[in-house]
Amino acid sequence: MAAVARVAAHPEDLATLDAYCATGSLRRAADLLHLHHSSVARRIDQIGKALGLDLTDPTALLRATLALTTWRLLDD
Repeated sequence: MAAVARVAAHPEDLATLDAYCATGSLRRAADLLHLHHSSVARRIDQIGKALGLDLTDPTALLRATLALTTWRLLDD
C-alpha cells in the first residue's frame, strides 16, 4: 500500500495508473488521458518501477489493480 500511496502523491501518475488498470491498454489509456501512447508508456514504466512491478505483465497489472482498489477502499 505504501508504494501506491507514493504514486498517488503525484496526481498525473495516479490518473495514468488508474486509466491503465481500467483499460489494460496503453493506447486506450492514452485516449482517456488525451496523451500520446508513448507518453503513457513512459509513465507506466516509471510507475511500474516505483511499484516494483512490470505492468506490461498481466499478472502484475492485476496486482496493481488490486492494490489500487484496496488503497482506495482503505483511504475512505
